[in-house]
Amino acid sequence: MTGGSRRANAARELDRARRVLAEASDLLRLGHTEGTVSRAYYAVLHAARALLFSVGVEPRSHEGLRSLLGEHFVLSGRLSPEMGRLVSRMQRDREDADYESTVVVTAVDARDAVDSARRFVAESERLLSAIVSLPDPGGASVREPRVRYRPSTGSGRVPKGTRKTPVKPVRSGPVRKRTT
Repeated sequence: MTGGSRRANAARELDRARRVLAEASDLLRLGHTEGTVSRAYYAVLHAARALLFSVGVEPRSHEGLRSLLGEHFVLSGRLSPEMGRLVSRMQRDREDADYESTVVVTAVDARDAVDSARRFVAESERLLSAIVSLPDPGGASVREPRVRYRPSTGSGRVPKGTRKTPVKPVRSGPVRKRTT
């Protein structure tokens, strides 16, 4: 990522974080607690992506986002450990709100989620203003393509200019041998 695309990508993500945070606030006002918790997490996710884009890193998963945020911002001391834990907690809360029918999300839980998201977005804005000079959110943003990782073709070789990252296998049940 070039400096210009870093700034543009970070600005777009931060703008999206602000919009999603406004959606979470609207859902809270309407009493949609599960939706509030979900949108609050996504506000945090987009603000975290903005931080990572500002240093030239693009996460490819929620887990990768948490890991890279810790590596580039928490361990360096730019972001407090509390803010790093907040991302993990909000992701778990979002998953519970979205997928667990037995979980009850109260109005207090939803209000806490919005307050936490507001703190994280505000802290991200503060950090980004110190890291890069972002364009005004109301102004036109530059649309530059993001560089994305291209997986190898299966030959074991990785195309030049990309990096190979280890993939952890996920098993949800017993492993069955394939018969031909």
